[in-house]
Amino acid sequence: MKHLSKLFWLPAMVFALFASCSDLIPDYPVTPDAGSYTLSTRYSHIRSYPGGGGVFTVFIEPHSDFRGDVALTLQANPLLHATLSRRSLDARHRVTEILLAPEPGISLDSTVIMLQATHRDSSAWLPLRITMYPWSHSEAGPETDLLRVFLDWQQNNHPELVTPSDPSVFRRFITYPEHLVVEHWSFVGAGWDVRLCRHVMIPPHDWSMVLFRPLHTLTPVLAARRDTQGNIVEIPVSEYPVLYGY
Repeated sequence: MKHLSKLFWLPAMVFALFASCSDLIPDYPVTPDAGSYTLSTRYSHIRSYPGGGGVFTVFIEPHSDFRGDVALTLQANPLLHATLSRRSLDARHRVTEILLAPEPGISLDSTVIMLQATHRDSSAWLPLRITMYPWSHSEAGPETDLLRVFLDWQQNNHPELVTPSDPSVFRRFITYPEHLVVEHWSFVGAGWDVRLCRHVMIPPHDWSMVLFRPLHTLTPVLAARRDTQGNIVEIPVSEYPVLYGY
């Protein structure tokens, strides 16, 4: 009888154990998808090149009745190595980037990426076009040294912007292939999209500029200009040169 009573106790003990564990599991409410939104992009076309890179910035504008999440997927040439910085958007997290890293052997044919956004039981499609150029970039050079100078300046003058001090943590590529005289570079990584341009001339015309935009945001937060003497001053972000619409 003593062994039989232990058998009756066992189910009760197991039930009590599961009940106590369930108290430790937080009950997160799931917001059902509802309402509508607009899917947009800051620009629908960029230039790139084999071994280069690229960034599309995509965002949603929720309507007043919007609830839930928008799931994102990509259809792209695998050789582009296209990735999403954020695969789901909602009312609080509205911005994502499509980051490109084309392989050196990719075809020069223009290509289109299709972004699918799914909410409720419906999907929206956003086509994004890339024109490939026969271009390349060399090993790190003066542009990387300039970025290090600008990062030092930013960290001394705007320490509230948490950026890395080592330029090597960024993926580096030419922003506008086949554009000469003023070089334009993109440095993407560590939570930032940093643009840098420099006038490839002798002093006193060898100026350079920088633009900082945090990933998952639409608007750059800081721009600066460096003159031939090495003096750096902050400038409005609108003064940083943007070419070809992006």
